[in-house]
Amino acid sequence: MEYTSILFEPCSPSKTMKESSRPDFFHDIHMDSIIRELLTGKEEYELTALFYEKLPNRNAIQYRIAVMKDMEYGRLIEPLAVFSQNMRKTRQYAAYSESFKDKEQQDKWLADGALLYCQSIRDLHHILTSAKLHSAGMRFVYNWLTAFIDGAYFSALYEEVNELQQSFERIQYSMLIADRKITIFPHDNEMDYCQSLSETFQTEKNMDEDFTIRFFTGLQLSGLEADVLNILRKQQPEPFRALKTFGSKYKGFIDPAILTFARELQFYLACLQYFQGLQRQGLHYCYPTLSDSKELHIMAGYDLSLASSLLNTGKQVICNDFDVHTHESIFVLTGPNQGGKTTFARSLGQILHLASIGCPVPCQQAELFALDQLFTHFPSKEHLEANTGQLQDELLRLKPILNKATGYSVIILNEIFATTSTLDAHTMSKKLLDKLRLQGTICLFVTHLLEIATSHKNTVSLVAAADPNDPAKRTFLISRKVADGLVYASSIASKYGLTPARMKERIQA
Repeated sequence: MEYTSILFEPCSPSKTMKESSRPDFFHDIHMDSIIRELLTGKEEYELTALFYEKLPNRNAIQYRIAVMKDMEYGRLIEPLAVFSQNMRKTRQYAAYSESFKDKEQQDKWLADGALLYCQSIRDLHHILTSAKLHSAGMRFVYNWLTAFIDGAYFSALYEEVNELQQSFERIQYSMLIADRKITIFPHDNEMDYCQSLSETFQTEKNMDEDFTIRFFTGLQLSGLEADVLNILRKQQPEPFRALKTFGSKYKGFIDPAILTFARELQFYLACLQYFQGLQRQGLHYCYPTLSDSKELHIMAGYDLSLASSLLNTGKQVICNDFDVHTHESIFVLTGPNQGGKTTFARSLGQILHLASIGCPVPCQQAELFALDQLFTHFPSKEHLEANTGQLQDELLRLKPILNKATGYSVIILNEIFATTSTLDAHTMSKKLLDKLRLQGTICLFVTHLLEIATSHKNTVSLVAAADPNDPAKRTFLISRKVADGLVYASSIASKYGLTPARMKERIQA
């Protein structure tokens, strides 16, 4: 049975971890920093490209989500992590077998790696045998491992490496150190007085302590160790002959399919370990469900990049809901500066993208649809060398988005046209949203132009709320509400000392 992939469906057009280009929206929604944190400690596996490519359809997304659910709910994360660590050690041992000068040391590292390799695969298969596997991906892995273990090559490898290990374990010898001489002779079955003394004086307090004395801690053989080994080879030659034969026969014992599986497994482990780490600190996550209807229902979503920075400060992470019902497509978000609008926009982008690659999402509940493309347009620094103004730069960035967007795309536009006049910004914004509304594209439009929120009867107005007892205080909560601009007015009046109380003080003064 051939291994295909645990990341992609058997019939999926994407069956390899090919290099993908970084999506344009990554910078806007801070996905780069999220992925760096998520993949910390797993850099050697080069998994970043997996977080770039959106899966082609709903079935492909559900395939990955089902695998993650099996891993989490079946309590497989820890044993799979142990298996991964052991495969990493196996590769390390195999590398040692090619880097040492002493041939027997090379072969022994190879044998040790092969023993760990066989034991780890068999242990994982045993665990999967007793697990209740529901996902197509994990059931495929179990069936493939079953066939792999029953195969002639693995069976012979496992049998021979165990025999070799047992033959070396049977080697016993005595060492006499006296008069500046070390004498090696066959084991005479005399009592081990050092062990007897150790057991006599051992107390309950230090029972678990290791009192072994290690004279040589390096990986390379010392001169004394090499001399002892030469003597043992003469006294008990059979294990050494078997080791030489094993080294020649099983030099490339690691099956490439096992390495591919171990690498692909890191994608799932990285995601689950990252989100479970957040969960231990009080933040929730969930597996998104995908519906046939073009609706979005997100409960208590939050911005991962902001959450990571706030966790160590003790500050609260604010969560928000977002709902898109049938026949709704244009959402205009207004509110004061520093009111949480951009954070809300980023969190929406993060949830949609992570769901599109089959990952858990940062919210309490998410019912989504399989969007075809995600686009964002956030403010950027003006490029002086480009010989264009900021408005022209914005229009050049918008053009490919509008050309590619469809009725199943989602566009997040954050404070565009802020560098032109209010009249021009209003006119361009209205035409832009009318075009998107006509083709059914879902758009979150973050703006300071209150009139845009009421420019069409089907436009949904969202407002970054303020504290009702103190309008100048931000709550960072987003709600469906008519844009009235009262928070703006209150904030500006407070900033410039134009509140009724302050004006009264000035008059009386």
